[in-house]
Amino acid sequence: MTEIHDAVVVGGGIIAAAAAQHLTAAGYRTLLAERGDYGSGTSSRTSRLQHCGLSYFSPAGNSIAAFILNPRFGLSCMELTRRAMRGRAEFVKSSPERVRPLTFVVPLTPDNAIPVWKARLAFKMMEIFDAGRVPLDLRVLSASQARAYPGLQGLADLGRIRGAITFTEHQFIWPERIVIDTIMKARDQGLEALNYSPVTGVSRDGEGWRVTMQTPGGPCEVRTRAVVNCAGVWVDEITAMTGANTVKLNSGAKGTNIAVRLPERFRGIGFDTVTSTGMAFYLIPWGDLHYIGPWDTPATGTRENFRASGDEIDAILNEMSLLFPEIGLTRKDVLYSWAGARPRTAREGQILGSMEVMEHDLTHQGMPNFFVFTGGLLMTHRDAGRRLAAAVARRLKPSGAPQPIDYSVRLVPDGDRVSETSVMHVVQNEQARSLAGILRRRLPVGWEADLGLPQAGEAARIAAPLLGWSPAETATEIERFRKNTILNFNPAIPA
Repeated sequence: MTEIHDAVVVGGGIIAAAAAQHLTAAGYRTLLAERGDYGSGTSSRTSRLQHCGLSYFSPAGNSIAAFILNPRFGLSCMELTRRAMRGRAEFVKSSPERVRPLTFVVPLTPDNAIPVWKARLAFKMMEIFDAGRVPLDLRVLSASQARAYPGLQGLADLGRIRGAITFTEHQFIWPERIVIDTIMKARDQGLEALNYSPVTGVSRDGEGWRVTMQTPGGPCEVRTRAVVNCAGVWVDEITAMTGANTVKLNSGAKGTNIAVRLPERFRGIGFDTVTSTGMAFYLIPWGDLHYIGPWDTPATGTRENFRASGDEIDAILNEMSLLFPEIGLTRKDVLYSWAGARPRTAREGQILGSMEVMEHDLTHQGMPNFFVFTGGLLMTHRDAGRRLAAAVARRLKPSGAPQPIDYSVRLVPDGDRVSETSVMHVVQNEQARSLAGILRRRLPVGWEADLGLPQAGEAARIAAPLLGWSPAETATEIERFRKNTILNFNPAIPA
């Protein structure tokens, strides 16, 4: 007998997770279907910042005239900043275990032409959006103070600097774990979640929809009153399965980052500026390392776009040489890299897509109760979940009673390392099915400087009897993890 749901959420990244959590809590009988593992796509390849939204002031230009001449775009930037600040306050307050505060410095140079009054105005606006719940800790440095600041030593044209500002950002310690937390908390409230279950078909079924999937146990078909398409860069691919002739909604932008070890004077200090092409550019502390980027290029949405190319790595190194020529970074200094195809809302004439974050109700395009989300961001995922649940509620009533939503973190016993207890827990309770799923998404060791490679053997030994791996399959899984790590992160180890 075909199962009937109120909503099927397609995708397993942070926006799909948030949508599923909010729909389930609102009383909708919800199923989530992800073609790979949860949090294994864009959500694991972000810049890892729960940032305040300061960068949204840059796209509109540095002058007030830019806002006046294009008020719609200016208002859009303001709204993105408002949501960023509110998302920042909400997440930092409710889930402090998943973030760490970082001090960032922004140089005020003749080239970026940001006067102190404008910087103060931007931060005052952000504080209003946040209502002061999580302080930004703005500090304005004079020119002489900026020239002495450790994180600015070696900056090109430091002698011409007009000053600097420092402020507090927050970094997601472990984005994949936030996805897992969200989905597992929703499962506790009744969500049915399937990983490694790609959707293979979506078709009309009376007043609802019929969704087919290829699960590990074989083909599966469900009926649903609504489809919530949160497949990130693949949303158009999923929508096309219906056979409907709809406009393109996603325009992916590929963001590349590299991890390096900078001189000691940079330890613990973040750096925020723009590239020579006017895009946001960060040096972000990561333990003893820094990761640098993103470098944005167009993306087609294929899996190949999740790898950093040599040209993209060189482009980041070139930007670094323009900013800090004395450091002299080369490819030999790149410890590892990663890239993510970020979902962006498609807009004509914008090759990298728009920064707009949008829910789309396709009912009036002949697709009743079919919803798509574009431009989703990790830092505002809860807002996205609420917006999608509200969009569904405008069309359908839930079949069940609402429940209080639970935003608390889900702690893993012994979860900061590989152990019998931690590996057993994530396999038995969190649907882990691979070494990457264990080490990089449910335990944090896969994002340490060694990318979890030394722990792969021990984790595989513990997981093998739980997952039914034979000795040969265990060896194959270890080698797969090693090869995929080298392929996707280009670490400085032999291939």
